Amino acid sequence: MNNPLKIAVIGMGKMGLLHASLVNSIPGASLVAIYDKSALMKRFLGKAIDNVLITDRYDKFASYKYDAVYVTTPIPSHYSVAENLYKNDITKNVFVEKTLTSNYQHSELLCQLAKTNCGISMVGYMCRFAPTYQKAQALLKENEIGEVTAFKAYAYASDFAKSEGKALPVKGGATRDLGAHIIDLSLWLFGDLELTSVEYDEDFVNGVDNGSCFKAKSSSGISGDFDISWAKEGYRLPEFGLIITGTNGIISVNSDRIKIENNSGECKELHRQDLNDNAPFLLAASEYYREDEHFINAVIKGENAQPDFSEAAKVDYLIEQVEKGKQ
Repeated sequence: MNNPLKIAVIGMGKMGLLHASLVNSIPGASLVAIYDKSALMKRFLGKAIDNVLITDRYDKFASYKYDAVYVTTPIPSHYSVAENLYKNDITKNVFVEKTLTSNYQHSELLCQLAKTNCGISMVGYMCRFAPTYQKAQALLKENEIGEVTAFKAYAYASDFAKSEGKALPVKGGATRDLGAHIIDLSLWLFGDLELTSVEYDEDFVNGVDNGSCFKAKSSSGISGDFDISWAKEGYRLPEFGLIITGTNGIISVNSDRIKIENNSGECKELHRQDLNDNAPFLLAASEYYREDEHFINAVIKGENAQPDFSEAAKVDYLIEQVEKGKQ
């Protein structure tokens, strides 16, 4: 493709600003339009950005066709926004920030629309593009710790550590907002998962999701233990991690480091900076650049991006099972 992709972004919150800033730094892509319903945001961006359509009128935004659109609006709006893009032929290539939608039924419908439109779809699970998790995947493929038998996945933050039980309702709570990342990582590393049990605390039963604990099993028999909380002291920034047990050792990995221990007592630890953690344009963590680069290159080449809508819908399925209380 000689001409750069015409990229648009819908929603100028934190993630919209991030993706809009990264797009022009990636070869083969050009930011051409931004839609946000806030007139104040329109005025602010209009003073800062040149040669880009910036509008708070959706009819004006939708009067053009784009090679790809980023949807970075609040999760409850993802379905209606993406559906409109497909049904009005605004684009066939869509990137949606996580989670894909706020319920599995809507996610399934978007999967079908993406398939019908024969476009490239992707959901923003950036942890897959962190060098530590990619190293963990490579080691598992190489049977570094033998056959995997179990894992523990955790996601911790302190956002509501002193909230006294006050947080968002279940569908907007910690499991979907924070836990989605480790659920996606677990699906990526271990394959499809089925919920086996859930431990509910009083807050969760009353519709306040400060966190959840549940167990799942992969189709190959690997048992997984999930621990999610955004009310945990000592985590100023969110931390995601996995402890993976195999027949020959253990891998412990988070966004910053990976530790490999074998049954003979040998131990090796690698940090992010040891793993060629470079990006041509660094804004936030390097995985955001690699994530957007992956999507844009997939559109240019007409190849599947990962995770696509069908992969991301599996995260929504598991979250919904936890919320429904299947035990």
